Amino acid sequence: MAEVAEPSLALRSLHGLFRLLRVKDWARPPVLQALIRLSRRTGPALPSGRLRNLCEIRQEVAHGDRVFHLGPRDGGKAPFHLLYLHGGAYSFAISFLHWRFLDDLIRRTGCSVTVPFYPLAPESGHREALASVLAHYTDLCAHFAPERMVVMGDSAGGGLALALAQALVAAGHPQPGQIVLLSPWLDLTMNDPATLAHRPHDPVITPEAARAAALLYAGDLPLDDPGISPLYGEMRGLAPVAIMTGTADLLNPEAHRLVQRLEAAGQAVELVEQAGMVHAWMLLPLPEAERARGQIADLLNARFRPKGGESLPA
Repeated sequence: MAEVAEPSLALRSLHGLFRLLRVKDWARPPVLQALIRLSRRTGPALPSGRLRNLCEIRQEVAHGDRVFHLGPRDGGKAPFHLLYLHGGAYSFAISFLHWRFLDDLIRRTGCSVTVPFYPLAPESGHREALASVLAHYTDLCAHFAPERMVVMGDSAGGGLALALAQALVAAGHPQPGQIVLLSPWLDLTMNDPATLAHRPHDPVITPEAARAAALLYAGDLPLDDPGISPLYGEMRGLAPVAIMTGTADLLNPEAHRLVQRLEAAGQAVELVEQAGMVHAWMLLPLPEAERARGQIADLLNARFRPKGGESLPA
């Protein structure tokens, strides 16, 4: 489903700011290591006071990872449970934008959420990251029915979410009820002609910078290995997939390629595409992002919330 609307003043200003600051000039491999070092010094963002007032938040260390569990403060039952995998090129920690996105989604749906701080590159690689999220998903299945769970991720977290779903199929584990991929990074080779041709449309990401981050994550495996780039993985047996992408995102063609592969495998897939939107715009303070977050909530409410006089499953 493609959407075309007059861009908001905020969006036009954002594009102008990116051009003024020459953001793409900074998106070069030599800058990546410096940004990672800065990220390690500042550390991950933590849930805001507003989110702590909204939810009962429990923190633990599981499988060597710091994990946050967010649930209803009144002890009520959530309509579904969300495993959220944050983006950040597999190298950067969760940001305040992710927590604000989750705050909004919880308010709209009443869901409970688990957020693992999965291992990051270059200190860890794809094997550790995938093993981490697989272990956390398995743990959650002991507390929640898999069909009442959602696996969602943005950017690199979207790619990791798809890789997790494929790993579940390979291991014979149950799928979640829904997979949601937001501006997903699915092909880390960054050499698809459609992606390269899309370069002028993206004001932020360059193939060179993305490939540099990909190499840190891949380690000794080629970038087209399905464990690294889930676009090349097995598509059969997956839960229904919803994808949200913007046309000003370098990764936009990957979303279309995933739709083609899922449809060829007979899988249920829904694509929501917004004209002029940059990478992971649904996390940003834009009117278009507000609309996108509403669409995500509507999808999940329609899928999981009780209809009419129904009650939540035990």
